[in-house]
Amino acid sequence: MPDRSATPRVLVVDDDRNLADSLVSILNKSGFVASAAYSGREAIQHAVTFPPDCILMDVFMEGIDGVDAAIAIRETIPLCGILLISGYEDARERLKKSTVRGHDFELLMKPIQPASLLQRLRSRYHCGGQAA
Repeated sequence: MPDRSATPRVLVVDDDRNLADSLVSILNKSGFVASAAYSGREAIQHAVTFPPDCILMDVFMEGIDGVDAAIAIRETIPLCGILLISGYEDARERLKKSTVRGHDFELLMKPIQPASLLQRLRSRYHCGGQAA
């Protein structure tokens, strides 16, 4: 279970390595401890060794997609805030299917505005972090 008294830990998961690495850099410069994973399978494994307070996860990835990975992570870390991200409108339909399975995740559409993302993490997901 995440230690919410320490610096907030964020796991960024996207098969677009440039985007994932850019978000990690922004988060690390903004008072978070962020790390990247580049697939759903890697995210599930990474969450065990780097228990995050929050996860930003792309919906559509090869193999285990973001929704299935989020469900698997939520089973082991139920208090982890999960924000799914996508550049495709089809993601909304995919999230409806997860709701039927008893999981309700929020969706943030790409392109991601850093200021909006930071505000959302701090307020909605109670994932602190201070401005650099």
